[in-house]
Amino acid sequence: MGRHSKPGPGESFGEPDEPADSSDSTGYTADDAPDYDDRGEPDATATAARRRVAAWEGGHRSEGGRRGVSIGVIAALITVVVVVGGVILWRFFGGVLSHRSTEAAQQCLSGTANVPVVADASIADNVTKFAETYNAQATPVGDRCVKVVVTAADSDAVINGFVSNWPGNLGERPALWIPASAVSSARLQAVAGKEIVTDARSLVTSPVLLAVRPQLKDALDQQGWGALPGLQTNPTALDSLDLPGWGPLRLALPTAGDSDATYLLAEAVAAASAPPGAPATAGLGAVNALVAGQPKLADNTAGEAWRALLASGDPAAAPVHAVATTEQQLFQRVSSISDAKANIAGWLPPGPVALADYPTVLLAGNWLAEEQVSAASEFARYMRKPGQLAELAKAGFRAEGTSPPGNDVVSFGPLGAPLAAGDDSVRATVAAALSAPAAGAATTIMLDRAMSGDEGGKPRLANVVTALDNRIGALPPNAAVGLWTFNGVAGRSVVPMGPLSDQVDGQPRAAALTNTLNGLSPAGSGGVSFTTLRLVYGDALANFRQGQTNSVLVIVQGPHTDQSLDGPGLQNYVKSAVDPAKPVAINVIDLGDDQDRATWQAVAQLSGGTYQSIPASDSPDLSTAVTSLLS
Repeated sequence: MGRHSKPGPGESFGEPDEPADSSDSTGYTADDAPDYDDRGEPDATATAARRRVAAWEGGHRSEGGRRGVSIGVIAALITVVVVVGGVILWRFFGGVLSHRSTEAAQQCLSGTANVPVVADASIADNVTKFAETYNAQATPVGDRCVKVVVTAADSDAVINGFVSNWPGNLGERPALWIPASAVSSARLQAVAGKEIVTDARSLVTSPVLLAVRPQLKDALDQQGWGALPGLQTNPTALDSLDLPGWGPLRLALPTAGDSDATYLLAEAVAAASAPPGAPATAGLGAVNALVAGQPKLADNTAGEAWRALLASGDPAAAPVHAVATTEQQLFQRVSSISDAKANIAGWLPPGPVALADYPTVLLAGNWLAEEQVSAASEFARYMRKPGQLAELAKAGFRAEGTSPPGNDVVSFGPLGAPLAAGDDSVRATVAAALSAPAAGAATTIMLDRAMSGDEGGKPRLANVVTALDNRIGALPPNAAVGLWTFNGVAGRSVVPMGPLSDQVDGQPRAAALTNTLNGLSPAGSGGVSFTTLRLVYGDALANFRQGQTNSVLVIVQGPHTDQSLDGPGLQNYVKSAVDPAKPVAINVIDLGDDQDRATWQAVAQLSGGTYQSIPASDSPDLSTAVTSLLS
């Protein structure tokens, strides 16, 4: 039998109940009234259960007197379910997409990006091994895998490739270049623009020295870089160093396969020969003498120079007594020579050390994709790890935190301070003295004798003459050069244009040019430059040399005092005279603040030439300009 509520006074069991929300005078509702058991006693358990049900049903009443579920509670529950479900779905699909992205990258869905690297031959084998280990562990960049591909090449081949057409035997244009020294990076920027290099940091180093016969090492003793030109050009230089019958130094200066040793040696000689406080370019005359006096060999490779050095027979009579090289190259070569210590030695001059610093040169250009640039930078960092540096030390390089092994010839002893050769402009100019075009060129120099003022403690004209002397001395014998001068009265030809090796008044044209230049002195003020250029350009066209690059080099300062030909008249003349069958470029070096700058710029452009404004004659920029435009 179920439980029933006990009737109150005046109530019967057959009467209907009061409405569920009515209450008595005490404030109790029907829901608050206690239940009774069969004996008419209050049932506490049933009452508590009913209250719990009422609490669960919420505070709103439904029809029939029972409480309903709150709309707010239902909305809250639905919101919680939606949010939790959304999070679960987001994590699920996000994980799937992430997994698919990672899987796509690992599968290289967009293929493999080759990362071309060009390295000097002396380090290329090591770099190739590093590339193999790097490729095995490299992570993809985006959805492309990367593969470092290494090609060996000398600096000249790389620089020439950027200037003209990139040679197919060097692979793709590189994202990373590891030349033997920063002088190569300076040379590249000089011809291709500074923006082509984004970063360059030394990886390892190797000092430049001379590979010599042991007898010569003892004789050189305390000679320095500055002594080399005299030893090279004096036919009895080594006789005076207790080596009778040896003659001159016979120093070979290879520019192929020598790890930039010759370029770095030239910097050291130029710096040692320049006056105190002057840039290394002021010592280019000494470099020219050193180059002019080197032994004549079948080619300019390091291999040919070494063969001549180690020729059998009397070392005093050998065609080569010394070879410019690096410590690392010497270490490698003597490793394959039996009884090397008895036949070869390394001589490092005292004083500042010319250092091959092997920079990792990161390049920029439209031939590179973003993945190649990023991977090249990462590979450069990878090579600097201790394990890789240790391998380079075994090959004879000096690397941070390592000790090269050494052998009977190379001890890897302590070094002096590195040579400070100057900024990139100076370094490129000195290097250009060793890299004149083999075919030569045909250039008529038109020089303003009316230059006035002193700069750097010397007359402006004297500074210009020095720059011209240095460059003429570095040109090949088949280069054709002529000289015109002018002042405020007239212009005239003083040395006719022709090959430097030809005779002029009983002497080689090169000597006639330098002697004439050194005999010039400032003459008057102003200059008949426009009328003189009309004569010079006509002469260059009349004597055009087929097979060579023909040009006129104008070196001038203002003011200009032409009476019969003004700026517009000169431009009209050049327009009418230009002959596509006989291209003659007018290159202009304009010193100081010239009011006729616009005219010079116009005639240079009309003829296919170059205009350069140089603020001062004692600036390295003058030597750079002369080196670039006189070739």
